[in-house]
Amino acid sequence: MRPPDGNGSTGHLWIEEGDKRVGMVAEVAPVIPVTKTYSFAVPESMEARLATGQRVTVPVGKRGRCIPAFVVQIDRRPWDSTLRPIESLVDRESYLTEELIELGHLISRYYCCPLGWTLKAMTPEAVRQQRGLRTVRCAKLSKSLEEIRISAKRLSTKRQRLLERLESAGEPLEVRSLLSDVGASESLLRAVVSAGWVEIVTRKEVPEEVFSSVPRVEPDFELNADQKSALGQVTSAIEAGEFSATLLYGVSGSGKTEIYIRAMQRVVAAGNQAILLVPEIVLTTQLVQRLSSRFERVAVSHSGLTDAQRSVIWRQVASGEKQVVIGTRSAVFAPCRNLGLICVDEEQETSYKNLQAPRFHVRDVAIMRAHRLGIPVVLGSATASVETWYNCTHRPEFRRAVLPKRVKDLPLPKVTIVDMREEYRRQRRQVLLSDLMVRQLSETLEQAEQAVLLLNRRGFASRVYCPSCGTLLRCPNCTTFLVVHTTTGESACHHCHTRIPTPSVCPVMGCGGRLVHLKSGTQRVEDVVSQVFPDASVRRVDSDTMRHRSHYQQVVNDFESRKIDILVGTQMIAKGLDFPHVTFVGVVDADVGAGAVDFRAQESLFQLMTQVAGRAGRADSPGRVVVQTMAPDMPGLRFAVKHDYDSFVQAELAARKRAGLPPYRRIARLVVTRDREETVRGEGQALAQWLRAFILARAHQHTEVWGPHPCPLARLRGRYRYDVLLLSPSPSIMQEILLQMRSASELGRIVRRITIDVDPVSMS
Repeated sequence: MRPPDGNGSTGHLWIEEGDKRVGMVAEVAPVIPVTKTYSFAVPESMEARLATGQRVTVPVGKRGRCIPAFVVQIDRRPWDSTLRPIESLVDRESYLTEELIELGHLISRYYCCPLGWTLKAMTPEAVRQQRGLRTVRCAKLSKSLEEIRISAKRLSTKRQRLLERLESAGEPLEVRSLLSDVGASESLLRAVVSAGWVEIVTRKEVPEEVFSSVPRVEPDFELNADQKSALGQVTSAIEAGEFSATLLYGVSGSGKTEIYIRAMQRVVAAGNQAILLVPEIVLTTQLVQRLSSRFERVAVSHSGLTDAQRSVIWRQVASGEKQVVIGTRSAVFAPCRNLGLICVDEEQETSYKNLQAPRFHVRDVAIMRAHRLGIPVVLGSATASVETWYNCTHRPEFRRAVLPKRVKDLPLPKVTIVDMREEYRRQRRQVLLSDLMVRQLSETLEQAEQAVLLLNRRGFASRVYCPSCGTLLRCPNCTTFLVVHTTTGESACHHCHTRIPTPSVCPVMGCGGRLVHLKSGTQRVEDVVSQVFPDASVRRVDSDTMRHRSHYQQVVNDFESRKIDILVGTQMIAKGLDFPHVTFVGVVDADVGAGAVDFRAQESLFQLMTQVAGRAGRADSPGRVVVQTMAPDMPGLRFAVKHDYDSFVQAELAARKRAGLPPYRRIARLVVTRDREETVRGEGQALAQWLRAFILARAHQHTEVWGPHPCPLARLRGRYRYDVLLLSPSPSIMQEILLQMRSASELGRIVRRITIDVDPVSMS
């Protein structure tokens, strides 16, 4: 049989007439852009060591170039002499169980990604290479002690003692401890090895101390009536022993985390494992600390770990040593052998979407995995995604558990909108902070309380503008503007990372006008607040200042110990914070991103405003929120001010139904990229024409193709980009069309490069 060539050709496998043989055959998924799996013969020397999920190298193409591949199936069957053998074994062991491999098949098909790439993404490289494990030399007998005594003319006392110790152990013993126990030397060990009596083998072991322990703390408070009801629903789902999806819908501060904890404790008490997924570790530092203190055997998995820590964690989870896994995206693939529950905190978060192939959504993969295993999944949110809310009313396996009030019946914060157009007219100038914002900050500081200020735009200013000729400073590689950073004296593109010294004079030939900075960012807010309140401790939190998780951890610790009075930042501070002394939240510019060409723009605005408002008044002092905007009538903002999710989601669903958008239809976003705009436009047109012809031939109702159109970010890193949107009423129709599209040879000759994003969360 002939596997694909090195360029990813997917020609049909062929078999010549020849002698049939019976032996082990492995089905493998090469880590190259191919859609099929291929058969290879397993050499006899490899039969005892090969297992599904391991990586091997296999020869491909006419020249037999070796490439890595994942073993997805092994069986013994007849095969023809033309079947090529596996070249070598890469991994000693695998954490891709049969259940995870089947999940990989589902992800590969649904998100239209080669299976080899998908399986590679499911297991971190550090885990596959067993980094962080200690290599231990061990000794074992090569033959029985009786045979040794017969063949040996004379055995010294120490040799006799060493051999007897190995025989009584019945398993390989670590060389260092063995020699210490019997009082022997390395030279004596080398002698018995040379005689053929003892064999030296190596094994990998977990270092004794890899992570610092967290003291166990079990609070003694009682759940309120709403929490008890919600926990009862989740517990019933666990005891039913079948798949179900429960939306744990509760206002900010209603105690959702405690429901996760107690549900996972039920699962662990029954001897099973649980996974809690969080959107970003830097946003949930407090949550991780809180959960780590409630479970005895908990593993925390995220991108901030060293390779050694990541490798050790995966091994401990696979062995069952760790019963609870808390982590970000990759934790959904944790190799739990007896998984009983998956919880997804902040299920609406877009950061759950993987932005590289395979472009999966963690929440949806969690649902896939739970469905396959027949276990419950809990989706928690104060601002549930529209799709999840819709599923709870249209799919029988989805249900809602509601927490309508904050714990201790604390009131939700009062939200006030400031129309900045009126503020500008009244003050006859552009201002960053309204009078009301300044007054509320002043009162907060006078009462020795803390404040949070949100502006979802980093840098000092996002526009460099010449009033004389109207020029805006743009990135030379992307259709976006350069952002001013005064700390470095540079203007930078946040997409391709191009940097130039910030000019003060217009670069247009013959103009020479003085440049001004527009659309302030978090850096300028920090400067202004520090000037208005010179005695206050102000700290900025954004991706410019938080280079490492430890930086965010330090800020959290300082804010918790009240060393910081005012926290200024992007959406990094909008979620995951629970500080009792925060009584005021200010949103400096609520319009950021609200005008984006994206049908989810108002949903994102509502979620962000609701989440950041929820940081205020989480203890005895009532919370206050001031939102500054140039467009106070935006639906997402209007409903967020009233904390009225129900009305918002009903209005949003009605609008999407009229437009035929998710959740009423599925979307696949196909992005064509090329160096020349006319080329990419032509390829986009060819792609759209092929899709429309295929849909017409198959008579797929309610399936449409929109485009091609230039992407909202039409040029990125020097390449032009065009969008084609495929809308379908069902995932099965979507997969059929995409599969046929990828294998259409006539289309492949025209369209060179397509990025496929199924269920996109952003249209930029």
